[in-house]
Amino acid sequence: MTNKISSQNLQSQVIDFLRFPLIVGVLFIHNKSAMVTIANETFGSEAFLPLHSVCSNLLSVVLGGISVPLFFFISGFLFFLNIEKFNIQSYGNKLRTRTKTLLIPYLFWNLFLITIYAVIAIFPALKGLISSSIEFNMSAFLHYLWDTRGGMPIVYPFWFVRDLMVVVIFTPVIFLTIKYIRIYAVIILGILWYFNWWLALSGFGICCMFFFSAGAYFSINKRNIIELYAKIKLLSFILYPIIAVVDLLTIEYAYNVFIHKINIIVGILFCFNFVAHLFEKGKIKAHPFLSSASFFVFAIHNPFILIKLKDIIYKFCNPKSDIVITGLYFLIVIIVIFVALGIYSVLRKFLPKFTAVITGGR
Repeated sequence: MTNKISSQNLQSQVIDFLRFPLIVGVLFIHNKSAMVTIANETFGSEAFLPLHSVCSNLLSVVLGGISVPLFFFISGFLFFLNIEKFNIQSYGNKLRTRTKTLLIPYLFWNLFLITIYAVIAIFPALKGLISSSIEFNMSAFLHYLWDTRGGMPIVYPFWFVRDLMVVVIFTPVIFLTIKYIRIYAVIILGILWYFNWWLALSGFGICCMFFFSAGAYFSINKRNIIELYAKIKLLSFILYPIIAVVDLLTIEYAYNVFIHKINIIVGILFCFNFVAHLFEKGKIKAHPFLSSASFFVFAIHNPFILIKLKDIIYKFCNPKSDIVITGLYFLIVIIVIFVALGIYSVLRKFLPKFTAVITGGR
C-alpha cells in the first residue's frame, strides 16, 4: 500500500467515507421524482427532456441505485463485526444498541411529522401547507408509523430504517444460516432478490435481507472486504463503467431490471475498490463531520426540506427549458445538503444531547 495503511484500518476508513456520498445518492433518487413533477407540470406528462432524462437516470438510478443496497451491506457487516461469540447476551446487547441507533430516531422523525400534520389540521389557515389530510385513529396512526404512502412510513425514506429493524430481529437466524449453509445461504438470497421471488410484506424486503446477509457473511467469517475485493480491483474498474452505460441505455426496457441488478452488484465492488484505491494513493480522507452528519441529512431531507424547496424554487424560477430543469435538479440537491448540514451544525453545537438522540448517537 502506497501510504502504509493497514488493511483493517483501510476497511474502516472506506466505510466511514462512503456514508456521506451514499446519502447524496439517496438525495438524487428522491429529487428525481420531484423534478419529474416539475417537468410534467410545465411541459405535460408526455414531455421529453433529453438532458434532464440522462442526468437524472444516471445519478438517481444507475449510480444512486447502489446507495441503499450498499447501506444494507455495510449494516450487515458492522452488525457482526468484532463479535467473537454470537449468543443470547451478545444478541441482547446488539438489540439495545440498535434501539438507540434505529428505533428511537425512527419513532422521533415519524412522530415529528405526524405532529406537524396534526397541528396543521387543527388550524384551517395552515391547511394549504400540506397536500394531504391526516386521520386521528389508532389504525391510521399505526399505518403512518409503518406502511402508509404505498407501503412506507409517513417519513417515507425511513422505510430503510424500518426494514433494518426487522432484519436485526432475525439476525440469530441469519447467523446460524450463514454458519452452517455458508456462502450458499447468501447465494440463495441473491437469487431470490435478483428474480424478486419474495413475499410482499412491508418491512420484510428481500433487498434488505440479501444485502444485510451478504455483509454479515464477511464479518461472521472474519473476512476483510478490502483485501478480498482487491483481488478483482482491475476487473471491477473495467466492468462497472461498461455495465453502468448498458444500464443507462436500456433503462426504458422491461428487461433492464436484470441489468440494473447486475449493475448494483458490480457497483458495490467498484465503490469499495475505488475508494480504497483513493485512500491508498492519499487522494482522499474521511471527514468526521460529514460522516456523523449523514444520518441527519438522510432524516431531514425529505419531506421536511426537499419537497417544499422544490415548490419554492419552481415558483421563483418558472423553468421553461430542458437545461433549466436539469440545472434545478442539481441545484436543489446542493441546497438541501447545505441547509441540512447547517441545521445539523447548529443543533450539535447548542443541543448536542438532543441531536445525538435523534440521530442515533452518531
